Amino acid sequence: MKILYIVSTLRSCGPTNQLLYIIKYLDIQQFEPIVLTLSPEPKNSLWSKFQQLNIPLYSLNLSRWQGILLGESKLKSFVSEQYPAFKRSSDPGEVSSPKERAAMRGLRSLRQYQPNIIHSQGIRPDTLAAKYLSDYQTVATIRNYPYHDYVMKYGKLIGSYSAQKHINALKKIKFPVSCSNTISNMVKKHGVKSQIVCNGVDENLYIPPTSEEKTKLKHKLNLPLEAKIIVSVGALIARKQPEAIVRGFLASQAQKNSILLIIGDGTLLNSCQAIAENSSKIKFIGQVNNVVDYLKVADYFVSASVSEGLPNSVIEALSCGVPVCLSDIEPHREILNFNQQAGVMFSTGNIEDLTTQLNRLVNIESESMSVAARSIVCEHLNARKVSENYQSIYSKLYLK
Repeated sequence: MKILYIVSTLRSCGPTNQLLYIIKYLDIQQFEPIVLTLSPEPKNSLWSKFQQLNIPLYSLNLSRWQGILLGESKLKSFVSEQYPAFKRSSDPGEVSSPKERAAMRGLRSLRQYQPNIIHSQGIRPDTLAAKYLSDYQTVATIRNYPYHDYVMKYGKLIGSYSAQKHINALKKIKFPVSCSNTISNMVKKHGVKSQIVCNGVDENLYIPPTSEEKTKLKHKLNLPLEAKIIVSVGALIARKQPEAIVRGFLASQAQKNSILLIIGDGTLLNSCQAIAENSSKIKFIGQVNNVVDYLKVADYFVSASVSEGLPNSVIEALSCGVPVCLSDIEPHREILNFNQQAGVMFSTGNIEDLTTQLNRLVNIESESMSVAARSIVCEHLNARKVSENYQSIYSKLYLK
């Protein structure tokens, strides 16, 4: 069974990691995956990790504006007359840009692929799949609530328009899948009925460290051996509320013998640094490609997000056996409902309550919390289970 995955890029982020897990644990005796990206890869791309899976990778190399103008013809061009739904692809010589000609030549080899199922994720891939690939069995993974995410990212006018556009596309997808119960319930209100496949992480990569390994990693990362480490991972943007984390930590008793590591970058970096006032207790690490090392040295993890799908960073922390302090949004509740001993929750946007819960967290016996945290991933939110659930969906659609 041939599965064509369509994404914007393989930028290093949660959704791309989830796609990597799906493909990594596919039964290769039954499924043959191929990945098609729409745009050129950014610097922080996971392209090489997908290459390590020994699967075909192709890109249309279109900018966002080119995607609007040329997306339909380029997407259709990867199929030949053998695909009744599509026209013959254009001759590379008819395309003016050298980059476009190279992309067209690469797509020639896709003609023999003939996918049985097309699986997209993201507003652009979902829109193209819904509009131009309707003759195929289509699957789309919904990894956010558009009316929250897009409005906070682009503003009310453009965000609301983008959200409605995405919802309209999802209504035309034959088999929408939500990454959490929360997202499924939210999009259902807009007429999108979806099955649920919760996000997961690779439990063989995100492993609780031994005491010796933790000590070595603290040396490697230049962190004090005696200090407790509190970690926050994510973009420094309004939706993630990093300023609240900094304020809550500075007001807590935890800061007396702990260090807060802020991992990530974004528009609120300067604001967070101003609030921290050069405190020796807070380190801004920036974007790194070894997040797992920081999670392994962490004693606690904190997230103050006001909106999520089913956050990868929280699940990764739990997989490393790290107790968590989370805002009480529904996706966070959904995770901790698997085992409430794995962490504590605070009222979203309430810095005083965040401070209270941090104080509470550092005074709870941590070993039992660590065991509970790890169990959530091993029993419920692991990468192999994610892939197996999607394989079940593919098989069901293939038989229709």
